[in-house]
Amino acid sequence: KQWYQRRVAITAGEKKSAKEALLLWTQRRTKGYRNVNIRNFTTSWKDGLAFSALIHKHRPDLINFNELDRDEPKKNLTKAFDVAEKQLGIPRLLDVEDIDVDVPDEKSVMTYVANYYHAFAKMKTGDVGSKRIIKIISFLQECENMQEEYNRLASSLLEWIEQTIDTLASRDFPNMISGVQGLLAEFATYRLQEKPPKYAEKGNLEVLFYNLNAKLRSQSQPCFIPEDGKLLSDIARRWSELEAAEHAREVALREELMRLERLERMAEKFDKKAGMRATWLIENHKLVSQDSFGVGVAAVEAAKKEKSTD
Repeated sequence: KQWYQRRVAITAGEKKSAKEALLLWTQRRTKGYRNVNIRNFTTSWKDGLAFSALIHKHRPDLINFNELDRDEPKKNLTKAFDVAEKQLGIPRLLDVEDIDVDVPDEKSVMTYVANYYHAFAKMKTGDVGSKRIIKIISFLQECENMQEEYNRLASSLLEWIEQTIDTLASRDFPNMISGVQGLLAEFATYRLQEKPPKYAEKGNLEVLFYNLNAKLRSQSQPCFIPEDGKLLSDIARRWSELEAAEHAREVALREELMRLERLERMAEKFDKKAGMRATWLIENHKLVSQDSFGVGVAAVEAAKKEKSTD
């Protein structure tokens, strides 16, 4: 009367997540075992009895469950882990010290228990219920991985957008034409090289979102709703703000370049006039320093006329 020898009905309400599906499996497989009451993937496994019950349910020849004492958790854990590794080929992903704590790590325990599930499922590969559960857990795990990937990509893209907007908003421009021209060159590189891959990421994120929800709908599962601030509409809004910051940056740089160029032309014009004035002053200084000018304004004017007729 092994569980793998009968079909197990999994209702739509039970297909909520890989975690809940696996928890449901452990509860069904350990039902009726003394002092075993699995309610989570943390404290329910501390005394080692849950691991031992799973092993005994499928391979009663490997563990004498009735001899186990819940007051000896380290002994129970050591026994279960040794049997699982040596007799069932289940990788020893946990040590006794990992479980013998106030609250064991949930993901670590869940990952280790999943190995029990797969090991026992292989023992009855022809069972319909087993195959169905495997398919459900695999499907839900795939969906959870897609959700994690969406959140990771969305966080990364939003962080890049935030940092880029801050950079584009800066108006601390160098007071030289060459410096502003360098910033314009950097801006062009950003548009041609840095931005396009991020735009592609944005598109991939949208595809991932729609593919994920299509998979969930195909199994009558609730649609995936991203975390606050990571909705596609949030990303689209921030992208629009990025493009607005781009436009403002380009306008500011070109206006600053025009201002500096205008100042440079004014400076060149001033330098030219100053040079002409300096030449005039030098020539006149030479004239007034000659002895032939005599004394007085009239004499100087006469000398100048005489000089100009030479």
